[in-house]
Amino acid sequence: MSAGPEDILQMQVIRFLKVAAPDLTVYHAANGGYRNPREAKKLKDMGVLPGVADLCFILPGGLAAFIELKVGKNPQTQTQKDFAVDVIAKGAAYAVCRSLEAVEETLRTWGVKLRARAQ
Repeated sequence: MSAGPEDILQMQVIRFLKVAAPDLTVYHAANGGYRNPREAKKLKDMGVLPGVADLCFILPGGLAAFIELKVGKNPQTQTQKDFAVDVIAKGAAYAVCRSLEAVEETLRTWGVKLRARAQ
């Protein structure tokens, strides 16, 4: 399976964070991708949530935060928009970022101390 542009950006972000913020808690909820119908049903029964952002963070102080990665003019899906509205209403931080530099800027805005800069 080949990596698309958003996959490549996400891998760049993770590589950057391993250097710039190695103690930051960040993870990817692997909700996407093809699943056979039986596996898809099992995952749905286990709590897979459509629209969850690409990257989930626990920020210093315990704040939940989410970044949805998009490349070019690729828009958010309606389920992604609904997820954003829901988590923001509950007090979490949320951003859509279209580049590694935008992720860096967002994290700094959220108070994350980074040891490196995106290049």
